[in-house]
Amino acid sequence: MKKRPGRLGSVAVALSLLIFPSLLISASSPPPMTDASWQRSEFGRGSFGTITIPPATLNGPCEYHPTLLGAGAYVRVFWKPPATYPNLTDAVIDVHLITAGSTVTTLQGYPGTANTTGSSAGYTTDIPATLLGGILGFNTQFQVDIYISAAGWKSTPVSVRANAGLVAGIGGSCTNL
Repeated sequence: MKKRPGRLGSVAVALSLLIFPSLLISASSPPPMTDASWQRSEFGRGSFGTITIPPATLNGPCEYHPTLLGAGAYVRVFWKPPATYPNLTDAVIDVHLITAGSTVTTLQGYPGTANTTGSSAGYTTDIPATLLGGILGFNTQFQVDIYISAAGWKSTPVSVRANAGLVAGIGGSCTNL
């Protein structure tokens, strides 16, 4: 006894007979070109690169200010930003402790621009010496780097290096680098 195909099988055969010829017709005759095609002779050009941010300028020799017994000693830095970045908010000030000529640590947020006064014509930033270095001396050195920052980029720094001197700040000095 032979089995008769079910109704579902007949529907599938009928659909495949309808779909197969339509696939053959569409494959043998692609659609004509339209205005949306990419057949223009115009070209776009572009480039990318880095931006160069000019550094700040030291506009006077830095000063080391010892105080009575060295507590509260500070370094004063005189600087101005480049004309294209005149805002104090563009400035980043880093302080690094130096031992044997190598950077030991960067003091984050110390002092930042909080101890800065002036205008875009010239700023003065006071950096407090470390308490231990200011009182006991130990020939403590630190370096102050001032960067100009914009859009995630930093300029090369302008720097000063300070030496707390001997006991109570005697012989302390500061040098523009």
